[in-house]
Amino acid sequence: MAFGFLLLALLAVLLAGVPIAYAIGGLAMVGNQWFGATSFARLAETQFSSINSFVVMAIPFFILAGNIMLKGQMARSLFDFMSALTRWMTGGVAIGATGACALFGSLTGSSAAAAAALSPVVIPELTRLGYPRPFACGLMAAGGTLGIMIPPSVVFVVYGALTSTSVADLFLAGVIPGLFLAGLLALCCYVQARRHGYGTPQPFVVQEVWRTFKAAIPSLLMPVIVLGGIYSGLFTPTEAAAISVVYAVLATRFLYRTLAFSDLPGIFVESARSAAVVLIILAASLGIGLLASFLGVAEDLATWLQGLNLSAWQFLLAVNLLLLVLGCFFDGFTLLVLLTPLLLPSIKALDINLVHFCIILTANIEIASITPPVGFNLFVISSTTRVRIAEVARGVVPFVLAMLIGLFILTYVPGLSLALL
Repeated sequence: MAFGFLLLALLAVLLAGVPIAYAIGGLAMVGNQWFGATSFARLAETQFSSINSFVVMAIPFFILAGNIMLKGQMARSLFDFMSALTRWMTGGVAIGATGACALFGSLTGSSAAAAAALSPVVIPELTRLGYPRPFACGLMAAGGTLGIMIPPSVVFVVYGALTSTSVADLFLAGVIPGLFLAGLLALCCYVQARRHGYGTPQPFVVQEVWRTFKAAIPSLLMPVIVLGGIYSGLFTPTEAAAISVVYAVLATRFLYRTLAFSDLPGIFVESARSAAVVLIILAASLGIGLLASFLGVAEDLATWLQGLNLSAWQFLLAVNLLLLVLGCFFDGFTLLVLLTPLLLPSIKALDINLVHFCIILTANIEIASITPPVGFNLFVISSTTRVRIAEVARGVVPFVLAMLIGLFILTYVPGLSLALL
């Protein structure tokens, strides 16, 4: 009961606009002192030791690599190649844009980075070809979310740290669900283009495909090197993150020639700020977990669930409904770090595979990032294109519906998440 009141206080503070790091960190400090759970010194030691790990080191490296690729404009070559492949189809350029989102997501591991990198390239091209601007904006907002499902993903690294799950297994599990969701978004593009007559199919030109493919080779090689190195045993996910930084610098500086060495200090500073925010929130959430453990929240929750006699499928349905509602008001990272420690005992009690649950949670986070009123990707697209947020929200509705269908299938067909393990 006491912990429930603290959570209600936290929700009120977050809705009032207090930054998540301050809100969760403040609750961890006040709650642990109020109930005598631990001392300030032990709380600090626990938080530091939890984030002072080799696995967590991957987070700042992936963030830095994503910012380098964003600054180096690697997204354009991917879009040119994918649109050359698909422009002969009904809705072909939009389908190609979806493929570009999936490919760029495999480079960055960030939803916002994929949306921000591709929208200035894709949206003008789609509108030039006759696609409505709300449709183009909605597609980029939804397509950007693929960056946190298709490995490497920062969400997977954080979840792995919170649950002691193998990050390599999570990366492998995200491949098929990521491609599956990309396919649903592409199908949504095809249906809308066919129904409303969006765009005009263009001739398939082999020479154009070959030209754009050669230009995209450096970008296409990056996920092969990073993921291939992980699963061949050449390096760990953290080492892969560091290698992705080196590769991104070399590709953007010497192959694409879109990055100058003078750009790097600014990128380093911005990446350090972003990584610091993520790590502070992660440490704060671990403080919440310590408080919850002291108050016996896990045992109380398990007892309550046993009294409801929920089966695994009913529990997952309830969790999805909860996450979809909370996703309208909170960003995905808040949902990840706040709810994962609380749900973990129930997941284990119901014998739900932790890797499968990560895919379900990530799909919910994807939907949260494009759900009004606080969907982060909606604001990213609005700010990068100067399109009103209401227009972006209107265009994203069909893609939200497609992703809801994908969430349902991923929840109850665990084979899609576990096939490669």
